[in-house]
Amino acid sequence: MDTLNVSTAAIKVQPSSPVPYLVLVTFLTFNLLVCAEVIGLFGIAENILNIENFRRQGFHDNANITLTALMISDIGALVIQQACNMIINPWIQEYETFMVKSQLFIPANYVHEYFIRVSGVITSFAALERCLCVVLPLKVKGIVTKRVALCVNLMIFVVLTLYLLPPFDVFYTEPRYLPNLNKYILAMVIKGNRNSYFNVYYFIADMFLPYATFLALICFNVIIIAKLKSKSKWRLSTSGKQVSTTRLSYKERRAVFMLVNISVIFIVCLIPHSGLSTALGIERSLSVDGSNFDIYKLCYSFTMLLETLNCSVSIYVYYRMSSKYRTTFHEIISPCKRLGLK
Repeated sequence: MDTLNVSTAAIKVQPSSPVPYLVLVTFLTFNLLVCAEVIGLFGIAENILNIENFRRQGFHDNANITLTALMISDIGALVIQQACNMIINPWIQEYETFMVKSQLFIPANYVHEYFIRVSGVITSFAALERCLCVVLPLKVKGIVTKRVALCVNLMIFVVLTLYLLPPFDVFYTEPRYLPNLNKYILAMVIKGNRNSYFNVYYFIADMFLPYATFLALICFNVIIIAKLKSKSKWRLSTSGKQVSTTRLSYKERRAVFMLVNISVIFIVCLIPHSGLSTALGIERSLSVDGSNFDIYKLCYSFTMLLETLNCSVSIYVYYRMSSKYRTTFHEIISPCKRLGLK
């Protein structure tokens, strides 16, 4: 067994750090404590509003079940993100908490990553549902029933808890006395089989799963767009109109635009952090007890900001693209407007 070195795990940058202390503090403060905190709080409130919106619409539509599950996962990611932001706060000095901040960051970050991966798989399942609706419109109701949608989303939450088992098995804590501070803190202890154990874990959890999610999402949306264009060409040809490979009906264009927006937002916001996780799996000096952990923290401040945006902008997409969502949204906020007028 090996105990993480408290001094090298400290969030405060040592003189030999590859990142200047002022640069690190500036970006951590602006990206995480200002932007991510404000956007994250807005995102939590927005996702709660989204859940209420879908509840009022009813869960007879399978898509509402999946989207509600996605909102729950996003709330979990955003709540844990707020905690991670506070842990990595450069203005809180070391040893002011019950555990070294960078070591305390480890379990919080894994829980946050769990919710991010759940959101990714649920998003892919939502894309699969839409794909089946377009490819098999007459059979989809028999394939993806309300019960199937509910069970699949619950299973995603349950099965992906396997993501948390390896790190919480390898890492555990024990009291450690610091004579210079005359106090006990909790120190992170690592089991001896960490490297062989985590080589397989990082490949599956931080390389295969995220990139498989991106690939599935891209494939499903490409199929949807291609099928919509094919149907549009067929309708135009049978109605005697000139066939166009680019012209779509207004409703189809809106559907394609919404799918492209959701896909682009998810991929653009999530790929940077997946790349950072992949780099962490390959270059162990980026880990919490490594010599380049400050580089990881600097990159983390940007990737977490993008992830926070991804979990917080869905209300804009749904409001623009769904008339039913807009109607229900105005029903929800109308009492607030009346109170404001009074």
